[in-house]
Parts: sequence; C-alpha cells; structure tokens
Amino acid sequence: MKKIITSSICVAALALLFSCTGNNEFLKEDPRGMVTTENLMSDADNMQLMINGLYWIWQRAMTRPYESPECKGNSADDRLGLPPVREEDGQCETNSPISAGGDAAITRGWERCWNVINQANSIINNAPEKEGAEADRIHQMVGQAHFIRAYTYLYLIRYFNNIPLVTTAYDPDKDRTMTVSPSSEIYELIVSDLKTAEQWLPIKYDDPLLSNGGSVTRAAAKALLAKVYLQRAGFPCNGGTADYKLAMEKAKELIDNAGTYGLGLYDHFYQLWDPYWKPNTHQGKEEVLLFIACDGTDEGYSVRSPNPSRPNDDPFSGWYLFQSELYFFIYFPEGERKDFTFVTDYYYTQGGQVVHKTWQEIQIAHPMYRKWWADDLTEGWVWDENGPGGNWLNNMDACATWYNGRDIIMLRYADVLLTYAEAQCRVDGSPNALSYQCLNAVRNRAKAGVGTTSASVSGLSANDFLDTVVWERAYEFAGGEFESRWFDLIRLELVEKATTSAESAGPFMPYPPSMASGWRYEPSDIIPALSMLDLQKPYTKHDYFLEIPSRDATLNPNLKDNNANLR
Repeated sequence: MKKIITSSICVAALALLFSCTGNNEFLKEDPRGMVTTENLMSDADNMQLMINGLYWIWQRAMTRPYESPECKGNSADDRLGLPPVREEDGQCETNSPISAGGDAAITRGWERCWNVINQANSIINNAPEKEGAEADRIHQMVGQAHFIRAYTYLYLIRYFNNIPLVTTAYDPDKDRTMTVSPSSEIYELIVSDLKTAEQWLPIKYDDPLLSNGGSVTRAAAKALLAKVYLQRAGFPCNGGTADYKLAMEKAKELIDNAGTYGLGLYDHFYQLWDPYWKPNTHQGKEEVLLFIACDGTDEGYSVRSPNPSRPNDDPFSGWYLFQSELYFFIYFPEGERKDFTFVTDYYYTQGGQVVHKTWQEIQIAHPMYRKWWADDLTEGWVWDENGPGGNWLNNMDACATWYNGRDIIMLRYADVLLTYAEAQCRVDGSPNALSYQCLNAVRNRAKAGVGTTSASVSGLSANDFLDTVVWERAYEFAGGEFESRWFDLIRLELVEKATTSAESAGPFMPYPPSMASGWRYEPSDIIPALSMLDLQKPYTKHDYFLEIPSRDATLNPNLKDNNANLR
C-alpha cells in the first residue's frame, strides 16, 4: 500500500526552487495535493529535495529567538528579560503567568518545531531501499533526518519537559486522544536517533555544497549525544552517574580524535562571532560541529541578530532580548571574552559626529550582549587582538535592521571540553589531568587567547572544580547562545538559588569580588533580585518548564498541564 505524504511537506521540500510564504501552520491533509513515495522519494536525488526542505524549515525554527520558547531563558541569571518589546520576556523574568500574547508567541515557535519533526518523520519512514553507492547516499540523508529530529526534540523537551512523542505525523486538529510522554521516554528516542546518525553520517562531505551548507556530520552527532547524556544525568530524569559516564565517554571520543574530525579552539573568542564567518574560512575548526547556513535572502535569512541584542534607544531601535544581569556582568571574569561578550560603550554617528554613551546612560542601564550585534550585510566590522575597530567602535548604528545572513553556530568544541571535564569529575570523584586540560584550555582562550596559561587552575577540590566548570560554561555560552545557562540551572536544580538574591548567590560564585573593581556598581549596590524586576512568586520545579501552548491543549485536553507531576 502506498504511503501518503501531505502536500505541505512537498512545499517545504521544494523550498529551494519556489518562494515560500513562511506560514508555519501544521500539516493539513488536502486530497487534491496528495503525492506518493513513488514520485517524491523514489531515489536519492528526489530525497535530496526533502532534505533541503528539512534544513529550510529547521533553519526557520532555530533562528528566531523571539516568537519562540526561548523567552524562558530570561529566567536564568545571565539574562534580563524586560517587557517593553516582548511581553513574554518580562513574564518569564518575573515567573508570572504567560499572557495570551506571550502564549501566541510561544505557539509559533512550538509549531515551527513540529513542522521540523513531521518532515523528519516522513523522510525516516519513507526512505527507499537501494543498494550500493545510492544506498550509502540515502543513509547519509536519513542520518541527517535522525539528527535534526533529535536536536528538535531536545530543544522542545528542555523547554516543555513532557510533550507528545510522535514518530509519524503530529496534527492536533485531528488527533484529540494523544497524551504527553515523560521526557525520559523522549530522551530514549533522541539517543536512538543520534546513535543512528552517528553510524550513518560521514566524517565530512565530498561535496562542498553540503559541507559549506551546514550538513550535519558524525562529529556533530557525537557532540550532541554527549550533551544529551549530560542533560539527562540531572533533573528531571536524574540519570546520575550512569549518564555522566556516557557523557564522559562520548566527549572523550571527540577529544581523542580531534584531528580526525578537524576540531579545535579558535585562537581568540571573538573570532567565533565574525559576522563574515563562512565555513572553512578560518584556521580554527571549532564551528564545524554544528551551524545553520544563512545567506540573507528571503529563503535563508536569520533574525538571531542584530536587533535582538540592541537597545531600544535611538538610533538603534533594538528589541531588548539579550541584555545582561548586572550581577552576572560584574562577576564575569576579566579578559578578551568579557571585552567581547558585553557591549558597555556605544559609539554611533549622529549629524556627522560620533556620539558616545556608556551602558549606564542607555535606557535599560544594563550592558547588552554583543554576540549577535553585527550583521554580514554591512561592511566594516573589524575586531582583532587590538580590540574593536570600524563599525564595532564608532558606527554601531550600522546594521541590517531585523535580519541578516550570518551563519548561526549552534554547537561548539568548547562545550565538548567542558562536558568531559564535568562528567569525568562527577564519575570519578575528582578531576583528572585531562579534565584540567579541557577546563584550562577554555579559560585561557577566554582570558587572553589560545597558548596563554595565566588563567589556569589546579589542585581544586572536586566541589570547587565542578563549580568552576559549571560557571565556565555559563560565561562561555552566556547571552542567548541557545540558553545554555538556563538548562544548566534546571539540570543541577539551581533555579531557586539563582532567582533569589544577590547575597545568597554570592558564595556560589567561584570568582572573587575583586573581579568587579573598576565598575560603577559593586555587588553590595545591587538590589536583592538578580534583575531590576521582582519575582511574582518563588520558583518551584513546576516553574522550570513552559506549559504546552493553549491552542493544542484546547484541541486536546490530554495535553493540559504537561508538568502536573512536578507540582
């Protein structure tokens, strides 16, 4: 019997050939548009169209930090969420009920992710059986679908926890009986998907169009699998030592074979955020783990930068999505990484003159995060060992408004190094030489660049070592880099501590108060909440996660209160 594929999947698969409207409605069956696997995925060439479409809708789901569940990242202690532009940001910041407007924004991100999963399911379930070289090519493409499905499911469960587990097609308009599955079961699917991807994906692609276009690789599957094990080891699955051991082993596979996979750290942190970065254009290979290719066209633009990380003051007209908590900023370790991570001085052109404002003088009175500031459509962004130059220094109003073509780096080698360091210490009870090497490599690059040693640590107790690793990850991936900090706080059950007061959080900081010297605000000046807003109510485990959007929960009451077990 012929398997039926809905017409909306075909539209996504042909996205590179036809202009799409960007409508992310769920898949709806239309008998007039039915096609079958005989003429849609009959061979590798036709399957490539489906894979192209999968990457296209995945890019749409992952490059929109607004209108997505990523607003929940404002609950962490590295980001400040304010409501002037996106009300859901302020609601997550204060642990308030999500309003109808916030629910609508989160729903759009939720639907984009299910479009991705539906497309991946169709590819996985309908791939033709071939032999020889064509079979190998098809396996590569099915491996990509398994990887993208795993990544998208991980994205969803870390925000929502218990959600539907679907391996066919998800359509809430039709299926009113589906229930949520515990995240532990969805982790099992994610692990299975990544093991398949690990087996079928290549180390590298012979076709430069695939490698330069962001096609996922075996190294990406291994790195994401290590990250999955690390996350599953903690709350809410609490896999413990067994999962930490798996995370340690998988991360070590990459570290031991870094040369084979072309992995390493860039010499300097700021090189990661060069707006003109394209695959294979830098000596370092840190980015090859995972990135999403964008080209700035109507079919391939990103809105992850620059406006989300700009203030709303004239002439910037930004969206206030990525600004720093003061306490986090003050205690952030000094060095190249801090200099680049935060925008503390604003230089822009007005009436032919260069105007300078400090972060205390802008409306928000908080530093902004710089990672997403620049765009690749405006010439003149220069940053090197001498610090900022060009637009970075004196023309920060230059931007491509709300979209750009920057490729988005999603998974970095630094994460692998820190994953190994933490997991090994938790498994063995003390850090070994390789764990110190991994931690110190990230710390030294952050302070003054690869090859320096002044930021190295040694002889720490197990607890101090773990604190240092966890905070190093917070600093390395701060400011909306796929909410790394928020997920660590959940995994380690530190949300309540991070959202109480600066005084109670202080002893948890592994860096001394002297780090704050030279700034206008000292820790004692900061008002008890970590942000300028007060929590509406204290956090509980139930508040770690978002509710499934009301549209789906209304259509199917079985999806309501997806985290009732955490009350």
